[in-house]
Amino acid sequence: MLEIKNLTKSYGDVVALDRFSLDLKKGEVLGLLGPNGAGKTTLISILAGTVRDFTGTVTFEGRSLFADRSMKNRLGVVPQDMAFYDDLNAMDNLLFWGGLYDVPRADLKRRAAELLEVVELSDRAKEPVKNFSGGMKRRLNTAIGLLHKPDLLLLDEPTVGIDVQAKVSILDIIRSVGAAGTAVIFTTHQLAEVEGTCSRIAIMDHGRILAQGTLDALIRIVGEKDIVEFTGEFAAAAFSEALQDLAGDGLELLSVADGLASLAVADTGRIPKVMDRLFQRKLAVTDMKIKTPSLETVFLKLTGRSLRD
Repeated sequence: MLEIKNLTKSYGDVVALDRFSLDLKKGEVLGLLGPNGAGKTTLISILAGTVRDFTGTVTFEGRSLFADRSMKNRLGVVPQDMAFYDDLNAMDNLLFWGGLYDVPRADLKRRAAELLEVVELSDRAKEPVKNFSGGMKRRLNTAIGLLHKPDLLLLDEPTVGIDVQAKVSILDIIRSVGAAGTAVIFTTHQLAEVEGTCSRIAIMDHGRILAQGTLDALIRIVGEKDIVEFTGEFAAAAFSEALQDLAGDGLELLSVADGLASLAVADTGRIPKVMDRLFQRKLAVTDMKIKTPSLETVFLKLTGRSLRD
């Protein structure tokens, strides 16, 4: 359905997208993960048509996504920043934004009422949005992107800064939209959100996709090794140097920063030797945890940093 080839975008000397390529099928829900500055928002902005001056191609069902307005009308966008008018009530916001997609007025009123029910705002339909909580505003923001029943839905950090109940509601909507046949791309900083919501996950950094696939397929990148996480008062360079000659043969340094490091070990019996080496170098380790491979460890292995960095 959606095919992106060699998409490249720079801001001066900073390359936001570097020959980025991706495809998406009908009904597929893709979770896009990456550290800050990885290029996620630039990608969403290009697809939404708000960022230009890029190279590469984006086709939707064989046609350029930017060919004409009819193509734009098949796209739904839920931006990270709220996209509505605070002084209008929820229903009037939906009617205004839906009108921009040329939805007939009678159909639009019915659709708006349906979506207010879906996002659990029916009882607040006539209330000014400025009185809404953060979670209610996020749910309204999502409803606006769905008004015209898009074939492709883009969501940029749709659950940022909201309570657990609102987050669960939005993730339920994303799953149901995908199940109904809409292709979905959504970016997030919460690993648990993509684990329970997406049919495919893509990890990106420095403007490129590093790996993609199902959750199980990504976890196999780390293999059967256990993950050992060290915290303490040590410098990243000193930690790396201390274990340099121990690497290999079932032991791999996944990530290291000042005070925090992660190793993948095929045999936990090697941990005492690692600890001895760290103590010999007088590196203060205050805590150690052993974890099974997860999406978080895959992310660390591929990017060398946590999703929050």
